[in-house]
Amino acid sequence: MKIGIVIPARLESERLPNKVMRKFNEIPMIEHVWKRSQLTTPRIETVIATDNNQISSLCYKMGARILQTSKNHENGLSRVGEAAKKLKWDFYIILQADELLILPSTLNLIAKTIKSKKNIGSFNLITNLKNKHELNDPNVVKCILREDKSIINIFRKTSMTADIDLQLETIKKICGVYAVSHQALTWSLKKPPQTIERLESIEQMKFIELGIVVSSIFTNNSYPSINTLSDAVLAQSILRKDNLQKKITKSYQKNA
Repeated sequence: MKIGIVIPARLESERLPNKVMRKFNEIPMIEHVWKRSQLTTPRIETVIATDNNQISSLCYKMGARILQTSKNHENGLSRVGEAAKKLKWDFYIILQADELLILPSTLNLIAKTIKSKKNIGSFNLITNLKNKHELNDPNVVKCILREDKSIINIFRKTSMTADIDLQLETIKKICGVYAVSHQALTWSLKKPPQTIERLESIEQMKFIELGIVVSSIFTNNSYPSINTLSDAVLAQSILRKDNLQKKITKSYQKNA
């Protein structure tokens, strides 16, 4: 089974313009994400799919494999779909370009889980919510699980009326890393945008709305995605203070 990582990257970001080129510890975000993908064991082949020449130029200099894609994509899933026509892998791990703090061990876990559950069409990394404020923060995408740990629904704000503490136990945070088989990806992209996918701008909801099982993969390591300036400030602080993050960053900064 051929499993690879695709990092869809674009420059236009409404909440934090040019964020994938924003520097953290003097290294652009996209370079951090790619270099962490190169620390997987065994190394997972990784491709950056982008429509932007500035991103392509940087990626070329850092030695990454690039696939130039069309600008006419509604989301990262669509961009990965174009790349998949050339790659034709069995499974794609879709690593968002703003997952600055992704752990290589987490990517290893996703690949291992895919291999052990070959009949599942899609997977999404999840973790625990940290506090009650995240329940209604639209930048923190959330989900509810079935007993078998597959995902029932993905949303941005809670609609539950249950006790807050109970909600924090039940609702999980969606991380910006998911995986999909070539078959499920190709089939789903032949279908028009689905209702919740479109209204909530949650690309993974397309699978659920079309009836594709999305199995969750849990991680205790909860790090923020970078959507806003405050997220970027927090991420920079984590890079400087978190011992695990410092160790990972140091392993590739010395070669930068």
